[in-house]
Amino acid sequence: MATTINKEDGEKRKRLMPEETNRLLLHAVPEPPIAHAYHHFDHDTRTLIYTYNNRKVIQVQIPEEGGNVSFRHGSDGTIQSWPLLQQIYVILEAPVKCKVKFQMSHDTINCRPNRARSEQAIVGQVGRPCLPGINGLYDINQDLLIGWHGCDWKWISDRLTPDEDGNLVAEMEADLGPSVWVIEFRPQYYRTHLNYQYHKPWERRPKLKPIVGWCTWEAYRRNMTEKDVLDATEFFAKHLRPYGMEYIQIDDGYEKLPLPVNPESTISDAWLETKDEFPSGHKGIVDKIKGYGMKAGIWSSSAIYNDEWADKNKEYLICDKDGNPLLGDWQKYILDCREESLEKHLRPYMSELSKAGYEYFKIDAIRHLLYDGLHEAVLLGLLTNDEAEHRFRRFLEVGREAIKEDAYWLSSWGILMQMVGLCDACRISQDAMPNWSGMQMQLVESARWFFTQRILFLNDPDHVCVRAPFEWARSVLSMVALTGGLFMLSDALHEYDEKRLDLIRKCIPPLTTITAETGPLQADFAAFTWTKLHGFHVLDEKPFDAEDMSDEEARNIAGRWPTVNDNHPFSSLWSLHLDIDNIGRWTVLGRFATLPLKPSKVEMNALSLDPNTDYLAFDFWKQEYLGCVRGALDCSELKLGHCQIIALRPALEHPQFLSSSRHVSQDAISLKSQRWENGNLALEIEGVCGTTETYWIHAPKGYEVSNVNGLGLTAEVGKSVADTAGGKAIAIQVTFPESEADVAMGKLTISF
Repeated sequence: MATTINKEDGEKRKRLMPEETNRLLLHAVPEPPIAHAYHHFDHDTRTLIYTYNNRKVIQVQIPEEGGNVSFRHGSDGTIQSWPLLQQIYVILEAPVKCKVKFQMSHDTINCRPNRARSEQAIVGQVGRPCLPGINGLYDINQDLLIGWHGCDWKWISDRLTPDEDGNLVAEMEADLGPSVWVIEFRPQYYRTHLNYQYHKPWERRPKLKPIVGWCTWEAYRRNMTEKDVLDATEFFAKHLRPYGMEYIQIDDGYEKLPLPVNPESTISDAWLETKDEFPSGHKGIVDKIKGYGMKAGIWSSSAIYNDEWADKNKEYLICDKDGNPLLGDWQKYILDCREESLEKHLRPYMSELSKAGYEYFKIDAIRHLLYDGLHEAVLLGLLTNDEAEHRFRRFLEVGREAIKEDAYWLSSWGILMQMVGLCDACRISQDAMPNWSGMQMQLVESARWFFTQRILFLNDPDHVCVRAPFEWARSVLSMVALTGGLFMLSDALHEYDEKRLDLIRKCIPPLTTITAETGPLQADFAAFTWTKLHGFHVLDEKPFDAEDMSDEEARNIAGRWPTVNDNHPFSSLWSLHLDIDNIGRWTVLGRFATLPLKPSKVEMNALSLDPNTDYLAFDFWKQEYLGCVRGALDCSELKLGHCQIIALRPALEHPQFLSSSRHVSQDAISLKSQRWENGNLALEIEGVCGTTETYWIHAPKGYEVSNVNGLGLTAEVGKSVADTAGGKAIAIQVTFPESEADVAMGKLTISF
């Protein structure tokens, strides 16, 4: 049912529907309702208003020239009852430009209401920018998605800005008229539309901090010793802690096997007892890790392997109707996850490991507990699906309660909707190794699951093995750094030569990137996996050696689908938008050759950039200024596994910061502020003590450097590169002072 409002019946409508106006007076509720937005038309200002949870979420101000207004009632706008999808539309008698204002909660992002497709960049963001062509807003706090289509529009505001009540506001101009403008309103979007039913951001949000660390697994497998862990701690504290590394995570190999090794003890006792090669025990090794200024992390698993223990403890296991314990793939014996079993065998060891000082917990094999264990019991008629889910959820709840809310918790592996709201990070791919099949999987699954990034959890593509071919390692590290994933390394110490250490330094810490697109999981192409080449069995004793691969082999692993041979098939093109106070706004274009990429033009529209704006382009890994571009960017061929990272900054009429050698973000890490005033460009820079980095400045035509002055650092002007517009990029070498501190803050002033 549509309502048409004209001048004559305006007063009558106000008298007939006072309850719609009164909706504006309701108070917001903590859990937003799964209900439609209510409409109200303010005749005096000709403003169409839709309210939801005490916010005027949509306000459309319609000039008199638009004539009569037709719009959809709030109460009849539901076109799908579950999940609730409300379709709002607006039709005007005559075409006119209208101002549209959105008011959302304090935690809202500009978000495309669909996933990127082939030739379209996957979009992410740091900050709260409003991006050209991104036709949606996602209110994270309320789990509310609003999208629109059917008219030309553009943002008036270039970022979401807070109002006096702390709500975030975005404004745009829309060309409305006789053609229908459609707004799609989806309350509790991730929870009901995407079926992550435990997603309740009004109750709990995952920890969003960047994570950087080193894991023992692919470095030493089960052959690791306490000395290996402490040697690594000393090494990384010296070489990478100043750049942002924090965690040393002990993986499988510290415990005695078969677990629980003592058939008379509990599972908890087994995890708390370390093998002989770890003589200091948990508390001792944590204290030693902390002594180097690092934080300790620990791995544990839901698997049970000891036959003798299983025979003596059947009351805690899932057994068949004859009383024999069930066997699950990758699990062997299956904890029944009843309350008494969890209290005896899970809570104590999680709690004690927390008391020992671990701050990062990785719980492994839980997908096997659920699918190869509890659901095997469903298959045999021993449990219902609801019972299996409840028991699995309780397993995770008890673990979270035991390690306390402050601890960081990684769920490994597989995206299980039951872990949402409890775990902070989720491993989104199978085991990664220094071969192309594993690393390709890291790149592609990071793209496939990007719609969850910092909404449901932090994405973990698994540890990165930098002993792989250098270009492959550079691609995966660049991807994780820019997309803000969980950044974990795993190689033996002798693999970290200076070239690879320098690569890692330029990629840490990862950004706090959040997705800028959403929609259902894309499953129309293969999940790339090493199992095709290596089978399912992985020896625990020996880490994988680095492997090479031909283009043809890579294509066979990837499979065939209609867009696989496009210039930029899905997963190969990214556009990360950064909007940071005191620094400015820029975009980082990432091209990743998950398959070999041809020379091509990348349209600015595909990157959610304005095609009519001039951008200054800089290639990070080549440290090369590419000049001023508009409309499209010429991009080179990329071989399998290679990447290209280009910063695009709107060209200004005065000098500005362009790029640096410090961080792949160019530069959201070391640059703290920039200011142009009275012919001077003033930069505040944080750098690692005793290091030298290059900072690139762009000077438009007519500007020449007259003086460079450093405070707390030394600076020297290096080479310059001219562009076709008559400007130039100027390299300035900045050296930070030697100090016992990790980092130093300095000021750089360039006079023109």
